[in-house]
Amino acid sequence: MDFDYKALGLKCGLECHQQLDTGKLFSRTPSMLREDSPHYRVERKLRPVVSEFGEYDKAALEAFKKGLTYVYEGYNDTTSLVELDEEPPQECDKEALHTILEVALLAESKILDELFTMRKAVIDGSNTSGFQRTMLVSTGGKIKMKNKELGIQTIVLEEDAARPVEKTNEKIVYRLDRLGIPLIELATEPSITTPEEAKEAARAIGKLFRITCRAKRGLGTIRQDLNVSIREGARVEIKGVQELEIIDEYVRREIQRQYSLIAAKKELEKKGAKKELLKFEPKNIGKIFEKTGAKILKSTLEKKDSIMALKLPEFAGILGKELQPNRRVGTELSDNVKTKTGLKGLFHSDELPNYGITQSEVDAVRKELGCGSGDAFIIIAGPQEKALHGIEAALERAKQCLEGVPEETRGAIEGGNTEYLRPLPGAARMYPETDLDPIIVDKKTLKEIKKDLPLGTEQRKQLYAKWGLNEKHCEEMKLSNYARFFERLVQKEKFDAKKTAVFLLETLVEARREGINADSFTEPRLEEFLKAMESGKIMKEVALEMLTKATENPFIGVEELVKREGHGSAGTKELEQAIRKIVQSNSAMVKEKGMNSFAALMGDTMKELRGKASGSEISTILKKEIQSIIGQK
Repeated sequence: MDFDYKALGLKCGLECHQQLDTGKLFSRTPSMLREDSPHYRVERKLRPVVSEFGEYDKAALEAFKKGLTYVYEGYNDTTSLVELDEEPPQECDKEALHTILEVALLAESKILDELFTMRKAVIDGSNTSGFQRTMLVSTGGKIKMKNKELGIQTIVLEEDAARPVEKTNEKIVYRLDRLGIPLIELATEPSITTPEEAKEAARAIGKLFRITCRAKRGLGTIRQDLNVSIREGARVEIKGVQELEIIDEYVRREIQRQYSLIAAKKELEKKGAKKELLKFEPKNIGKIFEKTGAKILKSTLEKKDSIMALKLPEFAGILGKELQPNRRVGTELSDNVKTKTGLKGLFHSDELPNYGITQSEVDAVRKELGCGSGDAFIIIAGPQEKALHGIEAALERAKQCLEGVPEETRGAIEGGNTEYLRPLPGAARMYPETDLDPIIVDKKTLKEIKKDLPLGTEQRKQLYAKWGLNEKHCEEMKLSNYARFFERLVQKEKFDAKKTAVFLLETLVEARREGINADSFTEPRLEEFLKAMESGKIMKEVALEMLTKATENPFIGVEELVKREGHGSAGTKELEQAIRKIVQSNSAMVKEKGMNSFAALMGDTMKELRGKASGSEISTILKKEIQSIIGQK
């Protein structure tokens, strides 16, 4: 569906959340995710508290009404009591704070003189405390795009939530490893006017984060929230868009959804549908389905649960209207039921007969509910209390159809569609953090940070090309997390630019591909490793092997590791003796094949002397020794 975005009055803003590759924000535990078995599990229930104004946040209340139990999994060595909410938060991580101040300065955003940590009520279980700590750092600023400058509203430093690893209707299991990882949240003004602009803006913001060299990489480390509205619609927040390449599609499909909901509202008005006609008058219709072939309904009755139905006056034909690909108005009602009750959804008359429900059963339901030709109905199956709660949730969403587009928070679904999550949160969920002092940002600190701001990507490309890097390495290094480290090694420590770039870009990438946790290396550790390679103490042929050993033994110096593994460089005499011995033991083959024996002997020699000398050095000596045998013929 093509739209004139200007005529529709499209307004779109982005909230980009980037995990930082530093320690956790308010504890001194590492920011690392783990897949091994947790050391312990803790069960909790959470409940909302009133704000300073004596109000409850409606999103928090809705989460509380689900009555879920939350299970938290942690590790003795990488999870602290702060993540468990068993001790007060520690001071803010200095590296995370430094990084967000860099981002604010690069974006020309006005940094506040004092930074106050606030508590944001979140009781979906993702925070053990029932709130997320968040700190406003700066306001204003701009993101430079191709044809415009996109204004920034706020730049915030906050802690990431625990990650869900298992969900049922009764409980959610969270892993505490992600809880507390620092996040930069950059919110733009709602001045994006096309879906394509939304994608361009997300790319530009991602680049801004990445040039700091402190942005975590990989799926889930950067998440975009979209705020989308059209003139007759409403502000809708789409949470958790991870696929950068289809951000524009999420915007297009939300426009389509709002446009279609507005059209459905107008059609309902023409039909004479009114809120007062939509009454909470559910009926138990289990008797109609006593001999049904519909598996879900049959199973419900076998469990002695209820099948409830409700008439929706003048809604015939509306529930089946498509809002997004494969999602209809009836899907909106069903999402509300699922989210608020944990039930699997509902059946509605616009999709029946289907799912084993026959036409005669549909007719019997219509008769029981007193439906006219213009009326629709819904059916919800489950334990009676939950089924009634589901009917209530569906009715509430049906009433919203008479208003058009409800303000709400929706979750991103793979491919570009969205689903209902919760109401939009309000100001009632924010209150001060009493366990942390405000942070004073003085002019001297900002002056020092300004002196060493990261280079932009084009500046880096020009500099690296000047240092002799090829185009491929320039492209890879310009947004690498090693870029600033690389620049320091070359400019201040006088390392060879080409060799250093190859090591950082190729050897460490290969290490990750082999499952080696190269992320555990600190810059001093890497510098020690590079100096050993620069001086010839470690050969590039065994670099990956030594990386593995260094990861397994993080507290042992590189020189000691070299000695322990027998990879110290050999002197010329030692090499000549070792190679001469190999050639002489294969003298028959050498005399028969001459220099054609070089390849086979080179393989044997490299195995023998691996890590003792470079390939070129071994090759030179080997050729000389082969020629000495040939000359004896």
